[in-house]
Amino acid sequence: MNQFETYVLLLCVIVFVGMLTRRVPAPPALLIVIAGMLFSFVPDFPPVNLDPQLVFTIFLPLLVYEATAYTSWPDIKFNRRSISLLSIGHVIFITVLVAIAAHQVIPGITWPLAFVLGSIISPPDDVAIFAIAEKVRFPQRILTILTGEGLLNDATALILFRFSLIAVLTNQFSLLQAVSDFFAILVCETLYGFVLGHLLGQIRTKLHEPMLQMLLSIVTPFLAYLPAEHLGGSGVLAVVVTGLVITHVYAERFMPEARLLWSSVWKTIGFTLQSILFLLVGLNLRSTLNNITSIPTRDLMLYSIVITAVVIAGRFIWVYPSAYLPGLLFPSIRKQDPHPPWQYPFVISWAGMRGGISLAAALAIPHMMIVNTQGKEDIRAIIIFLVFCVIIATLLLQGLTLPWLMRVLGVDKMGQKEADSDHVNQLTAKADMADAALNWLYDYKQSIKDDPDTFEHVELQIMEYQRLKKQLSKMIMNHDQAWLSKVYDTSPTIFIFTQLIEVERETLMRLWRERKISFKVKNKLLEQLDLRYKHFSG
Repeated sequence: MNQFETYVLLLCVIVFVGMLTRRVPAPPALLIVIAGMLFSFVPDFPPVNLDPQLVFTIFLPLLVYEATAYTSWPDIKFNRRSISLLSIGHVIFITVLVAIAAHQVIPGITWPLAFVLGSIISPPDDVAIFAIAEKVRFPQRILTILTGEGLLNDATALILFRFSLIAVLTNQFSLLQAVSDFFAILVCETLYGFVLGHLLGQIRTKLHEPMLQMLLSIVTPFLAYLPAEHLGGSGVLAVVVTGLVITHVYAERFMPEARLLWSSVWKTIGFTLQSILFLLVGLNLRSTLNNITSIPTRDLMLYSIVITAVVIAGRFIWVYPSAYLPGLLFPSIRKQDPHPPWQYPFVISWAGMRGGISLAAALAIPHMMIVNTQGKEDIRAIIIFLVFCVIIATLLLQGLTLPWLMRVLGVDKMGQKEADSDHVNQLTAKADMADAALNWLYDYKQSIKDDPDTFEHVELQIMEYQRLKKQLSKMIMNHDQAWLSKVYDTSPTIFIFTQLIEVERETLMRLWRERKISFKVKNKLLEQLDLRYKHFSG
């Protein structure tokens, strides 16, 4: 069976597992990991290895770029301190902590190799967070912090990983050079992503063919990632900045058909890549175990328990002080951003699941560099095994218990309150959009008194919007979810219809810029406007 046929088989496995687990409360992506582990021991199941090059050059840019579409830049900006402390400070802290533990516990592992291990398993995986968020209502601030961390921590970890590999290969390391290179990479990738985002955004606003828009959209993460990666950077930060610029500066100016196509295609791409990555993690269980048969089981268990415990406990050690110390030390910070409930740092600490990116990094360690008194492969095999253990332990232990833990702590109720508030804001924004459309119709009605046909269309539209506004007012009072199923049934002239859509869109964007509605509410209502336009024009 060739590689293409193997991946077709993997997609079939994902569909099959998804059908079986539709009604299971656990996130499907985590169950796919379990399915992969089980399939890895099926005698006739073809062996599938996780190709690091495939993950880094294809999966990672696409997944990161797809995630930026659902990330609010104003929210990230407001939570920039927490996100920076996690995506940079936490990654460095865990790297050092794991390196110390590995050097003390594992015989034959040098300091550079210990730092390689630490950098590999230091970043939590945003893909795992998204899988959990599909089943659980996170409070928006927790989700924003975890999403922002997941978008940016891979850049920090991959840079540290590269520095550690260089130290292993050359037996030389300069802290000053590493720090200067680190910040140079961050600045250069940010500038590159900013310029590329504006350039591609301008091009896409001039493309009037949805298919060409979609093609350029798919190429965009690679245009951001590959040049930065080839020049010695991580490439991840360039993708993040490019995606955020396009999403928040240009997306509302794209053609409605392009936005609808973009949304549906990228959701499919994201789900498919996430599922394949989780499945490949599980399928690597057998090959991982086969590479460490010469190492005593008791030693392997000791190593894996210690490293996993350090990773989980280390996150708590970092998160709680970083959540409260800045406010305690600087009253101005506390005044602007009051201390969060104690449950928030707890959930953020427990949500540190690792994923396929870490395993790909471990598999990318060159064979030639692993040399010790026991041979060339022992230490490399141990590193891969430990990374695999941390991934599985955090995904299954933390991932499967996180929904239950949020219910016990009452965090899910906090998320539900926010969802209810978003629902009311969504209805209110919808009513404001209807008011704006009515005002435009009243003004336009005065200018077409001599055009009976158009005048009749305007009258019908006024009646429809008056009915809609009345329904919205009632729904706001009753907080009724039934409005989500309402569909416009209108047939105005093309000019009137497109003008109304534009008026509502401008009002919606004004409400979002004034921070009267959330990013999520803005996206939902913009999608509804796009669907109306598509229904009419199609």
